[in-house]
Amino acid sequence: MKINMSISKIKQLSLNPHFFSLLIQSFLSGYEKPCELKLAFMALPILMYEESRQRLGNANKRSRIDTLFQSVQVIENKKISGKTRLAGYVDRYDSLKPYCKEALIILYSKNKIVIDEYKIILIKTLNYRSFDNSISYWLKCAFYLGVVFAKASEQQLSFF
Repeated sequence: MKINMSISKIKQLSLNPHFFSLLIQSFLSGYEKPCELKLAFMALPILMYEESRQRLGNANKRSRIDTLFQSVQVIENKKISGKTRLAGYVDRYDSLKPYCKEALIILYSKNKIVIDEYKIILIKTLNYRSFDNSISYWLKCAFYLGVVFAKASEQQLSFF
């Protein structure tokens, strides 16, 4: 049996706002306090980049943004800035912005968040351990990105 999927159908599956809403909910669960609205928009582009997910997959409660992403990386005996792990961030940010808006609408409509004065307040936390393997991994990465963001100042995040 041959499956014929158009590019638009593949894009629709991979850029699913319901999946993104789970990621944002997990991010907010790790953040553990009212969160500036813009941080949710900053989180998705990081989570959608494989190299940054690999770093977040090994994160723990003690991890910080500088220890995860600013350490030097060695590729073929050459030292590369750790920030290259976020290469293409601005392009991903711009392309994911509408999906992030949809994800926030989904979370709001399901009474999982409220938005008050440009802050997102999480009503229902999400435990990434209660999901199957691959979904759990993505949600774990989102959770620890929330943990890392919660420790960073707005100035650090903007610089980063």
